[in-house]
Amino acid sequence: MRDPGGTNWQAVILTLLMPGVAAAGLIALALQPQWDESDTWVTGLFVLIPFEFVRVIVLRILRDAYQDYRTPRHAVRLFLISIAILALLCLIFAFLEAGFGAVLAALLDAGTWKLIAPPAAIIITDGVINLYFFRGDARGQAARLDAAADDAEDWLGIATYPTPIVLAAAYAFLMYLRSRGVPVPDWIPSPGLDAAREMCLLYAAVYFIGKGMLIAHVHTARFNRNGERVLGAAWIQRLIRRRSGDRAQDARKERGAARARRDVLSGGSDPESGV
Repeated sequence: MRDPGGTNWQAVILTLLMPGVAAAGLIALALQPQWDESDTWVTGLFVLIPFEFVRVIVLRILRDAYQDYRTPRHAVRLFLISIAILALLCLIFAFLEAGFGAVLAALLDAGTWKLIAPPAAIIITDGVINLYFFRGDARGQAARLDAAADDAEDWLGIATYPTPIVLAAAYAFLMYLRSRGVPVPDWIPSPGLDAAREMCLLYAAVYFIGKGMLIAHVHTARFNRNGERVLGAAWIQRLIRRRSGDRAQDARKERGAARARRDVLSGGSDPESGV
């Protein structure tokens, strides 16, 4: 077996770059002193959720492309075909849920493409560039993407439920204490549209910061040694999984996946692993 190596700081920095830019932009918007009456920020946050879910699927598509990596052209072709299939499935799902007329009207609306086109172009371009110019250990990269996709999925789940409900309840309790004359820090804003905008945008910024750190973890020396993802820890999975049967099954699955990643990163082989 080979030495799995230390932390790849270049990969860590590049991984943190895009989430960091997104978080910085959201923080700047949240702290902007003046704001118009537009509610586009609400639409943007709601659109963010399905896009992040699609991003998790894209990470798994990239994992499969690296796992079956033969040549750069072959990997890019496999990636683009998978993306086209994903787009078609999303379109069919939209037709089934919203109806043909509503979806067609949305597709003919320029505002829809302003929301969809930029992030889709970034995701596709990023995947194509990474695959075409990749010259490293494809199976090791597939192992990293396997862990990154699982962590990204769990992080999205934590961010959408139940965290917002818990934070809203805590905020309501603090406002109640303030109304009763109990000292509450001044930096916690009173209820209002501006306060809601600020807190929601800051929450989205924290989400991107956390996601960037989780994905960057797969390029660290610790991950190279043990193959364990951050949110795969048993106590975290107990918070995420509501049913005990699911927890036990997922724990066994995660232990097997970690062993498979560790084996791949150390130069071994695991015939029963899909990594």
